[in-house]
Amino acid sequence: MAQNVIDILKQEHQMVLSQFSELSSKGTSNREQKYNSLKENLMPHMIGEEQTVYPKLMESGMTDMALEAIEEHNAVKTLLSQLDGASTSQEDVWVAKLTVIQENVKHHIGEEEEKIFPQMQQKMGSDELSNLGSRYQEAKRSAMPVAAR
Repeated sequence: MAQNVIDILKQEHQMVLSQFSELSSKGTSNREQKYNSLKENLMPHMIGEEQTVYPKLMESGMTDMALEAIEEHNAVKTLLSQLDGASTSQEDVWVAKLTVIQENVKHHIGEEEEKIFPQMQQKMGSDELSNLGSRYQEAKRSAMPVAAR
């Protein structure tokens, strides 16, 4: 049986937060490699949510939450593209930019886990959440080549 989408997303949230924590320390070795790994996890996650979870939220009467979440994703994508152009040799500047992205992602995760997920659990049955988990995983797999850009 497919995994519940909420469980999948929570696991991924923890992994990404851990990666952010490691990257935001000064003196981090292999920073570019670790940053690329973060993006390889974060981008498909966001795309997967946008293609499966958020449309389902809109169908379930949670349009405002879905639209806000999409805008938060857009902000993170914009900040990531700015960081892509920043030199890791200016560590103070790079870490400051990353910290702002980390704060945005933490806020977004907090809203999902404290507001959106409980409402999803109330409005959707376990079969529906598992089905959504399968659809999310497939959307994420399809997004993998996009994330490599």
